[in-house]
Amino acid sequence: MDISLLFPLFSQWPAEERQALLSQGRAVAFAAGSEIISIQQTVHEVLFVTHGLMTAYTPGKRAGRPFCYGYIVPGDIIGLHALFEPRPFGVAVQVLRDTRGFSLPLDVLVQALDAKPQAWRSIAELMTHAVHHLLNFVSMLSEPDGYSRLKRVLEALEQHAQAHPAAPGLHLTQRELGERIGLSREMVNRMLKALRTGGYIQLNEEGGIVIAKPLPERF
Repeated sequence: MDISLLFPLFSQWPAEERQALLSQGRAVAFAAGSEIISIQQTVHEVLFVTHGLMTAYTPGKRAGRPFCYGYIVPGDIIGLHALFEPRPFGVAVQVLRDTRGFSLPLDVLVQALDAKPQAWRSIAELMTHAVHHLLNFVSMLSEPDGYSRLKRVLEALEQHAQAHPAAPGLHLTQRELGERIGLSREMVNRMLKALRTGGYIQLNEEGGIVIAKPLPERF
């Protein structure tokens, strides 16, 4: 895969310069269940996720009850905040599915960006998107009922799939969806079943949820 298809940031450099930049990075792979970033860890590399699924979370005060900030999927980038803020990010990252990606040393990326100042605009756009995602997350938590939260998450996943057509498909389990919106797996299963019966959602060949028509405002 041409990495610039999944990560438009790299299209800022001509092919020869892009290849020289990528040659300073490395392919990485992480097994499901592993934690790749801890709460107090300082980031020295930027990770471009190409396959798999991870979650950004904060361990809860009660064992087994972490707070899930969101899922990290193909097309996402981990560590861009360190371009501006060297202190630890304050969240942990755990691998939910076997994940692959490409890691680039932070100083190498900074040097490349400084040599191509217009590429910093792409970084600003990515950071703006991250802020937008965070605000949407906070807004989603304020929804008065579980279905409204589920609807927001399903629509966000659909938008991500449309924005990253080169990325592999994503399939969240009912438990993972429930953790994202604070509902039990059983409740998520009941709502998804009703949406499928109504023809609002379908499952693709990989088992991922596809919105077939606009979701109803109320469940």
